[in-house]
Amino acid sequence: MITLYVKAKSKKEINEKLAAGKTIYGTNYSAFGGGGTYALNSELPKGTVIKVFEKYSCGSPYAKAYGTWDGKKVK
Repeated sequence: MITLYVKAKSKKEINEKLAAGKTIYGTNYSAFGGGGTYALNSELPKGTVIKVFEKYSCGSPYAKAYGTWDGKKVK
């Protein structure tokens, strides 16, 4: 299971940008491999955890909201 961090004010902001056709990217900060940047699109596995953050705490993103990805809905 992948966990991606997306810098945004809210899940609503991310969904509005996706609905407008913009490409949103999330970063996997995993220390166990698979780290990197991924586009939020239909190729992203269903069930991927998306965590929304605005600031960092001790060098790591501090998530304030999260949800699971549904590639069919692209939401």
